[in-house]
Amino acid sequence: MNWTAGRLLAQEGDPVTCLFVVEPSSPPPNDGARKELARFSRDIVPRMALAVIVAEGGGFRAALVRGVGVALTTLAPHRVPFKFVNTVDNAMALLKPHLSVTAGGTEGLRDALAEMRSQMTERGATVSPGPISGQKR
Repeated sequence: MNWTAGRLLAQEGDPVTCLFVVEPSSPPPNDGARKELARFSRDIVPRMALAVIVAEGGGFRAALVRGVGVALTTLAPHRVPFKFVNTVDNAMALLKPHLSVTAGGTEGLRDALAEMRSQMTERGATVSPGPISGQKR
């Protein structure tokens, strides 16, 4: 994740906008993942314009993801606004002003997210079922 984000920043320049999706079946991060997230927060986040985190699913788990995210952004504040939402549709509304129309805008991002989920499923990962809300078929 850090290598990819670093390459994107080198290619496109600062600032970037980021979308994170925490799916309902996502396990908690292990030690290695936590170290990478800390490095991401230190090295990449300060170069971002906006970060939108989608805590998919409902109930206690989604509230826990949002609570941990809010706590982390409070303990390690950045100039970057972090927004926590519970659906991809809500994320799209926040991201729309930051998305390039020539790159497809929100529909292009929806298609990219659907393609990523499809590839993850092909590799055996458990991902949220069905099309992303609002996605064209």
